[in-house]
Parts: sequence; C-alpha cells; structure tokens
Amino acid sequence: MPRPSLKEERRAQILDAYESCVARYGVEGATLERIAEEAGLARALIRHNVGNREDLLAALMDRFEKHSVKAMEDTYRYLPDENRLQTLVDWLFDPRYADPTQVLVSEALISAAPQHPRIAKAMRKWLDDFVADLAAVIAEAYPKAKKDHVQAVAAGLTGIYFNVDSTTPLGKMPGLTKASKHAALLLVDSLENIK
Repeated sequence: MPRPSLKEERRAQILDAYESCVARYGVEGATLERIAEEAGLARALIRHNVGNREDLLAALMDRFEKHSVKAMEDTYRYLPDENRLQTLVDWLFDPRYADPTQVLVSEALISAAPQHPRIAKAMRKWLDDFVADLAAVIAEAYPKAKKDHVQAVAAGLTGIYFNVDSTTPLGKMPGLTKASKHAALLLVDSLENIK
C-alpha cells in the first residue's frame, strides 16, 4: 500500500514559514535559508514542494488573496439585517478582529510592489475590492446619497481603518482606536447632511 503524499502538508508548512518570514523580514528579506529554518526543513524540500522564490511569492499572493476574500465574505455574511453599517464599523475598529501577521504581510507586499508589478496589480485589486465592498454597505445605509459622496466616505473609512490596522503589531492602542472609530462615524454621519 503506497504512503500518502505529504506534499500538501509540507506545502502548508512552508507557506506558514514563508508568511512568518515575510511578516518579519519583508519580501526581499524572506530568504530560502530563513524559510527553511522557520519551517524546520531542508532548503531542497522547499524547492521540491513549492518551487523557487517566484513560485513562493505567487503562492503567498494566492494565499493572502484567498484569506482576505474569505475574511471579507464572512464579515459581510454575518452582518445583521439592521444597522449593517454601524456593525461593520464596530467590527473594523474592534482589535479582537485584527490579525497582526496579516497586517505585516499586507504591509510587506505593499512595500514590495514597486519592484514586483504582479504584486502591485494584485494589491491594487485587493484595495479596490475592499473600498467597493465598503461602498456597497454605505450605499445600502444611505440610498439617497450621491455615488461620489459614498465613494469618498468609503475611501475615507478605508484610510482611517488601514491606519489603525497598521498599528496592530504595536499592541493595544485604545485611545487611537476609539478616536479613529469616532472619526469614521463622523465621516459616515456626514452623508446625512450632504445635499
């Protein structure tokens, strides 16, 4: 009876290690040596199970995108029927939902974008999708608001949220989080007064 393949298990182990290294050292600093050490595997096993640096980067981008899409889909699926926008803002600024590793990975990918057009394109799409999803919830809450006003509020909320989210690796910052959430709600409330 043949042994079951460990390739998928090894691949996940390697990608976990690569993600950890990218979060710690950035895309360029996540060397095969560091990945192998983090994974507890020989370098040859990295190449055998995932491939070269470009293959690793492509796999990480795919993994990051799938994780982000699933997280946002889950968020929108579990929003209540009433007060969806308020609940979404509450969740965005709740530190319990922050993932420091994903924050660091996203920052590393954005930092690497100028040298990697593929990353730049994927991260622009990721950000555009985030803003579009947010704008849809805002438009639902404010159906009479003009589209350009909804887009402006969605962009503003995204900026405030990403700023606070980028500080997640520093640990809890309740003052900044509370004030940022308040700023986000003020921005949302501005749609009531725009003619």
